[in-house]
Amino acid sequence: MTAPPTDPETLFRENYTGLVRSLAVACGDQEAAADAVQDAFIQLCLHWKRVSKYDNPVAWVRRVAINRLSNQRRSLHRRAAALLRLGTWTAVRPRTRLPGRSGRCPRAPPMRQRVAVALYYVEDLPVAEVARSMGISEGSVNTHLHRARVALKPVLEARSCTKTTTY
Repeated sequence: MTAPPTDPETLFRENYTGLVRSLAVACGDQEAAADAVQDAFIQLCLHWKRVSKYDNPVAWVRRVAINRLSNQRRSLHRRAAALLRLGTWTAVRPRTRLPGRSGRCPRAPPMRQRVAVALYYVEDLPVAEVARSMGISEGSVNTHLHRARVALKPVLEARSCTKTTTY
């Protein structure tokens, strides 16, 4: 077992890129993910005395970053709803097409499902660690993973059908 990092800077250097990568997969926005992870590391510095005593300070940083992303998303939804009520803005969804297909893309899975998928498949965390990072039960993580796989199956199958193999 490795010793926990002795300072926030070491923790940052060892984990920043991986955290940004997995959260960018979850939220679909590299900049938002980087901002959330950066904010989480700032909080780590502010609370280092307490967090350094935790068994896994990276899990704490991950949880703070996930919370930041969720808060940003809620804030954007509230703002958009307020603008729609005021009649000053209309939401327009771009039509996104699958490669080689004429139909529209299915809707992306909900944020919690995307976070579970990113932590499980991108960060390669066990279900128990994903559950701790998301603040939910292991059963809920398994449910989120299953539902995300079901939702993504048509997209992945469509992509595999459009790929051509050359020898």
